Amino acid sequence: MDLESVNKIPRNASVVFHVFAIVTLSVFSLYRIGVGDYKHAGFFSLAITPLLFSLLREWQYKANVLQKQITLIMVSIAICYICFYLGYKGLIYLLPTIFIYFFLFNIKQALVLSILYALFGLGLALNIEPTPVIARYSIAIIDCIVFGALFSHIINKQKSALFYLAHTDELTGVYNRKRLKPSLNNAIESRIKHQTKTSLLLLDLDHFKQINDTHGHITGDSVLRAVADTITRHKPVDAEVIRFGGEEFLIKLPNTSGEHAVIYADQLRQAISQIKLPGVSQLITCSIGVKELEDESVDEWLNASDKALYKAKNAGRNRVIQAP
Repeated sequence: MDLESVNKIPRNASVVFHVFAIVTLSVFSLYRIGVGDYKHAGFFSLAITPLLFSLLREWQYKANVLQKQITLIMVSIAICYICFYLGYKGLIYLLPTIFIYFFLFNIKQALVLSILYALFGLGLALNIEPTPVIARYSIAIIDCIVFGALFSHIINKQKSALFYLAHTDELTGVYNRKRLKPSLNNAIESRIKHQTKTSLLLLDLDHFKQINDTHGHITGDSVLRAVADTITRHKPVDAEVIRFGGEEFLIKLPNTSGEHAVIYADQLRQAISQIKLPGVSQLITCSIGVKELEDESVDEWLNASDKALYKAKNAGRNRVIQAP
């Protein structure tokens, strides 16, 4: 399942978080100016500058997760500084920022970082506050960390379920076409950056219409499930299987040259020809077009694979042909 382990905070929530942090630091800066503490006012003013830059990138849809993580850590440092000089007035801001850790880091990282953050903040607040006050805030912060971890776990489970439903073909259990463009674009980016070889197999079942016409669509569905299961069992670990059309399947083979892809495709063709299903007397065969990625777009790559497939069809079916 190609789902990021890191939770991405929604853009609107990220903008609100940035505004909240900027306003908070601005208020503290003005307050320190009002009491004549220009040293700390300058510190808070400096902390606002990277936040404004981060907010601008977020507003322009240019922000990434790493930038958000760095921004959060900078805000956390500023809040710990506030805890040291203002005690409980700084501890109040520990609670909302702890939740942000569970949006921007995976659960294990968020737990470690939020606990360290809480310990630093509470420890620094002892500079002003008595121990009973720190103890009361500790209980609230522990509750916040536990709730944040539980919330993050539930959200991750729901995202995984939604991802599966959105990207999985209901009949065969392999990826559906929503996965197609992102997967092939990743392969193209990998080739550009790392010169990685990736090959594409476009597989079409031979005379599938005859199976439907002779045995009915329920049997046809059973054939499709059996073929998808055979492909899944025989594919390399990092390969992706996508149902491309009615009886067409696309297999992406990362780190595979065209020559090796042809060898795999022929082994797969033979495995499919050995499928036996009750009530299906005819041999189940397939034709496969193979194309190694070169300097081409997704559409050009697919088109070349499709032409190789139809050459296999026109050459008598039940065979593998590699695109030139």
